[in-house]
Amino acid sequence: MTIELRQVTDENFPEWRKAVRRGFGDHVHPDDVARLRDQRVEIDRLVAAVDSSSGRIVATGGADSHSLTVPGGATLPMAGVAYITTLVTHRRRGAFSEIMARIHESARERGDIASGLWASRSHLYGRFDYGLAINSFNWTIEPRFGAFAHAPGSGDADTSEAHVYFVNAEEAAVMLPGIYDQMRRMTPGAVDRNAGRWRYELFDEERIRDGASAFFFAICEEGGEQTGYVTYRTHSKSEFDLELRVKEQVSITDTAHAALWRLLLNFDLVEKITAENRPADDPLWWMLSDPRRLKRESHDSLWLLLLDVPKALEARTYNADGRLKIGLVSESQPEIAGTYVLDIDDSRASVKKTTNRPDVVMKPADLAALYLGGATPGPLVEAGRIDILSAGSLAKLHGMFATDSAPWCAHHF
Repeated sequence: MTIELRQVTDENFPEWRKAVRRGFGDHVHPDDVARLRDQRVEIDRLVAAVDSSSGRIVATGGADSHSLTVPGGATLPMAGVAYITTLVTHRRRGAFSEIMARIHESARERGDIASGLWASRSHLYGRFDYGLAINSFNWTIEPRFGAFAHAPGSGDADTSEAHVYFVNAEEAAVMLPGIYDQMRRMTPGAVDRNAGRWRYELFDEERIRDGASAFFFAICEEGGEQTGYVTYRTHSKSEFDLELRVKEQVSITDTAHAALWRLLLNFDLVEKITAENRPADDPLWWMLSDPRRLKRESHDSLWLLLLDVPKALEARTYNADGRLKIGLVSESQPEIAGTYVLDIDDSRASVKKTTNRPDVVMKPADLAALYLGGATPGPLVEAGRIDILSAGSLAKLHGMFATDSAPWCAHHF
């Protein structure tokens, strides 16, 4: 028995999709096969591993095309890796590694500078030089503990300049993409959503709600401009015991953020609010009168691989000027190993390779963890992941890669 990689086609796409969901322990609805094909996937970016003895698909993978915002506001083409599964009957036979190699090779050929993913298992991707670039939080709070002590521009939680109103699904489909796009262009770590993916995200048939309500949508408006939105469902244990589940809350101003959370925390019949994938530096904790009541559970979100190190480093801005020689050591990408001279002038970098002794040495995964500002170098040094070879280099590394805000990827893929 051998395993061979094949391109996914329209003919074998239904089988490929069933194999993906089987790998995650699910069955797939026939309508969802067509919906995924029509609204999300680029079929030429999908890979199937086939057992030659049976002709069956036993492992899957692929990528979506994305644009990643980096510190300073520039965007990079990024492969959004997804659909990675291996059937339990064919584990440890090389299919996973071969699929990842194919995805990365294709991404480089397309001109992608980075590759990103959300990991179902956090120990799997470091071997391919992915670094944990963003941590996020899942929240739980009881609205009765939602009183504000502080809010933007006022000590008494006054958000009167913001107007919040509900819209229906058709209106939301028109309004939300523009607000999201403004947010993602100003947020390191954020990625774009095309029109098809918005239809995919807003799909809301009853069979996918797990007993919860249809989506509710609320918009925040300031001075005639739409500056934020929230999408949520409610789940009812009884008529007077509701759980409110925030799917996504996005804002482009501090006032909109405060106004939308004031709305969510004001429902009389809601006993509990949950919200997944909140930014690591979201200010709500600092706004609450009793912040201990906001339960925050940290989890890894975006893992990042720098496919083209010089272009990636030159794309972002930096908080300190100077020169630093960064040595990279990689078993999975020997072609990128070596020392890179990072020259920063007026926050912009130029990068070239050198044969000189590096100031710091790390793996590409650790550089990726630093890249968006989601990690700082001190803990990585203490963990034995970064070696400091010249005096003052740790402070220089910290100063250069520091960012004014934590990165956030609101979009799960």
